[in-house]
Amino acid sequence: MRLCCFIFLILAINISFANKIIIKPSIFTTHSSSGKDWMYKEEAINIFGLGINSFISNKNWILTFDYLQLGLLGNVNQDIFDFSPQQSYAYLDQSKDADGFWTEQINAKLSYNINNAIIELGKFNRHWGNGNRSLHISDKAPSYPQIGFKYKLNQKLDYVYFHGFLNSSIPDTSRSSYYKNNFSQRSISIPRNIAAHRIEWIPNNKFVISFNESVIYATRSLDIYYLIPILPFYPIENYIGDTDNIQMGIDILFNIDEFQELYVSFFMDEFTPEWIFKSKNHNWFAWQFGYNMEDVILKKSELQIEYNWTDQRIYMHKYDINDFYNHQHPLGFWAGPHAQELLFNYTTNFGNRVLKFHFSKTKRGLNTREMVEDNYQDMQLKRYEKGYEERTLITLSFKTPSIIKDLRYSIDLNYVNFKNAGFEASNNQLFNGAYIEKISIDFGLFYNFPIKKYN
Repeated sequence: MRLCCFIFLILAINISFANKIIIKPSIFTTHSSSGKDWMYKEEAINIFGLGINSFISNKNWILTFDYLQLGLLGNVNQDIFDFSPQQSYAYLDQSKDADGFWTEQINAKLSYNINNAIIELGKFNRHWGNGNRSLHISDKAPSYPQIGFKYKLNQKLDYVYFHGFLNSSIPDTSRSSYYKNNFSQRSISIPRNIAAHRIEWIPNNKFVISFNESVIYATRSLDIYYLIPILPFYPIENYIGDTDNIQMGIDILFNIDEFQELYVSFFMDEFTPEWIFKSKNHNWFAWQFGYNMEDVILKKSELQIEYNWTDQRIYMHKYDINDFYNHQHPLGFWAGPHAQELLFNYTTNFGNRVLKFHFSKTKRGLNTREMVEDNYQDMQLKRYEKGYEERTLITLSFKTPSIIKDLRYSIDLNYVNFKNAGFEASNNQLFNGAYIEKISIDFGLFYNFPIKKYN
C-alpha cells in the first residue's frame, strides 16, 4: 500500500511538470456479418468499446495509459479468438441482460530515458522478431505486468531485459479456500513468472542479429537469481535445481537492398545435442522464414511472405506450471505448438487510403499433457497423427486514416474456410469436426483507437 502511494505521488509530481498532456476518449464499434475467423459458427458478432487514452510526457519520461470497457454481442463463447491471431482476453463475464459477454482491457507504460538506457514499467505487450508473427514473445496472450529496460551498449549493440508476472490458470487450492462461502467462490492461480533478455547486434548495414533467452518459473512470486539481468538463465536454472523452463532463440534480418529483406527466426525449447539427427529426441524447435519487398507493381506498396512452423511439444513443459502461457494462451506463436502457417500480405496506398490483400493457411494438431509426458520418454508422436484443424483466410480490406480528426473506418471482405472445425487440441480422442465455409463482411468505426487491433 505504501509502495502504491509512493508511485502515485511520483506520477502526480511528474504530471505537474509535464510539458505535453493528451487525454482523449476512445470509442470503437465493429460488426462482423459471419464472425470472420474469430469463431467457427456462421453468426454475426458485434464488438464495441468505450475507454480513455492518455499520453503524458516530459524531457526524460513518457506515460501512456489506455483503458477500455468491451462488450461482445452475439452467440459467442469463451473460446472466441482461440484459433485466430487476434489478441485474446484474460476473461469474459456473461452479460446479464443480453446475449454476449463483457470484459475490460488496461495497458499502461511508464518509460524513463536516462543516458543510453530506457527503463520501462507497466502492463503491456512486446513483440520480438522481424516477422508479422513472433515465435518467442508475441502479443497473442493478454498483456501482463512487467518491468524492464533497454540499454545501448554502443552503436552496434543493444541489450533488452524484462521481468513479467503471468497467470498460470492453475488453481492454488490452499489460497482459494479463503475465497469460498455458501454463495460465492473465487479461484486464485499459482504464481507464474517470465524473465527474458535479448542482445541485438548490428555488425554492418546488411545484417541485424538478435539472441534471446527466457525462463518460465512458478510457485514463488520473485526469484532473485532471475532479477540479475547480466546472468545467463540456463546455468542459473541448473544451479537452482532444474525446476524451471528455459527457452532460447535467434532472429536474423538480412537487407538485400533498400527494397528487399529476408528474415529467419529459430526458437528452441529443449535440446539434446547428441540426439539431433535421431527421430526420437528431445529437440523441440520452431522456425520462421520471411521475405519483404517494397514498391511491388505499385509505388508505396509492400509484399510480405512468411512461413511459421512449431514442433508438437514446444511451449509446454514436463511440469505444466512452467508452460509458456499466460491465461491459457501462448506467449509465442499465436497458434501454439504442433502448428504451421503460410501467410501472404500485399499492401498498397492510394493517397491516405490503404488497400490490403491477406492470405493465410494455418494448420494445428494435438498438444496434450500425455504427448509431453510421452516425449520426455522418447515416445514421439508423428505429426498430425491424431487429427488436426485447418483454417484458410482470404481478406480484402480497405482502411482510411481519418474521416475527420481521429475518426476512421475500415471495411473487410473475408473468405473463411475451416476444416475439422471444433477440433480440441487438448483432447486425445480422434475427432471429425465440421467443414465450414463462409463469407464475412466486416465494418469498423474507430475514434482515437488503433484500427489494427480488430482488423
